[in-house]
Amino acid sequence: MKAILIIFFSALLFLSKTNAQNVGIGTPTPTDAKLEVIATSGNQFVVRNAQTGVGVSSFITTNFPTIGFNGMLTNGYGYMGTGFGSFLQFDPTTGKLSYFASTTGGATANSNMAALTGSLLTIDNAGNFGLGQSTPLEGFHLKNKNIRLDDNNNAKSVILSNTGDAGVNDGGEIKLFSHGNTDSTLILRGSSAAGKGGEIIFVDQSTGTRTMEIDGNYTGSARSRIIVDELQIKGGADFAEYFDISNIADTKPAAGMLVSIDEKNIGKLVISSKAYDKKVVGIISGANGIKPGMMMGHKNTIADGEYPVAISGRVYVMAEALKHPIAPGDLLTTSDIEGYAMKASHNKKAVGAIIGKAMSSLQNGKGMVLVLLSIR
Repeated sequence: MKAILIIFFSALLFLSKTNAQNVGIGTPTPTDAKLEVIATSGNQFVVRNAQTGVGVSSFITTNFPTIGFNGMLTNGYGYMGTGFGSFLQFDPTTGKLSYFASTTGGATANSNMAALTGSLLTIDNAGNFGLGQSTPLEGFHLKNKNIRLDDNNNAKSVILSNTGDAGVNDGGEIKLFSHGNTDSTLILRGSSAAGKGGEIIFVDQSTGTRTMEIDGNYTGSARSRIIVDELQIKGGADFAEYFDISNIADTKPAAGMLVSIDEKNIGKLVISSKAYDKKVVGIISGANGIKPGMMMGHKNTIADGEYPVAISGRVYVMAEALKHPIAPGDLLTTSDIEGYAMKASHNKKAVGAIIGKAMSSLQNGKGMVLVLLSIR
């Protein structure tokens, strides 16, 4: 009986009860919880399946509340049992929650960890989530990690990669996979190689052939390029180049007008103003809602300008039939009326001044005529 009383009163030196029947370890006034443990170093709490087995620990190191999984604090991070160890740690000064793990399995229980990774997972106080990134700068921020999406059959559907196929110097990639294929059919790449621009690649999986490429910086030339077998344009009907066009008197350039070479300004055009003008080059595109299908120009050079001038294809032209009616199939040339076309009725004069063949008629007066452009 005496021995029992000694044990009982000795336990009271470590355990105290408040009026609420709270239990304290390391404190005589456990007022904040049913079980309150206070310790300035080491583990405050350990649960394990054996004396040298795996378990969970709770400790505070450098004022960071930490929960260890198969890990505990013994003069540093250590293993409870064999295998790997990890820690979930909170920083009260920044509000950041981080997860760390060992890089090698513990050889023996209660030994110090050979190595510890940086933060594998971090959530900051702004709600940003980082994987492999201890300081996430976006809502979801990955470092040296990829994202993979699978279909219902566990086959790759989408892969978002932080580096390209060729190595770490390339830009990130998004790969899309067709059903059942082991390689992608569409690749969106931030850079094709170090120092080069982004590209989009379409691949025929049956042959591995690149069927289409859109390269933002082809071979590092600072020029873009599209490589394709066939190009179908659905929103326009003529081929145009950009030119600067001078006015004639008070007449301003407008869609459907014929334009000729400006003798006074190299590389520029002027509104046509005489019949059978051998300097005629085309028609300002866009009249009657028919837009150019392809446009060319070289920015900041003499081969640039404000107006798209059709030089090939189908386009509407401003025409006059004051002397000769225009019928489909008639050859057209320039008129004395500024910007207008007319029927070429004088074969000798028309040589070198033909703009093409009429595809619609104009019996008299002025109006729009659809022309198949063929300057000759």
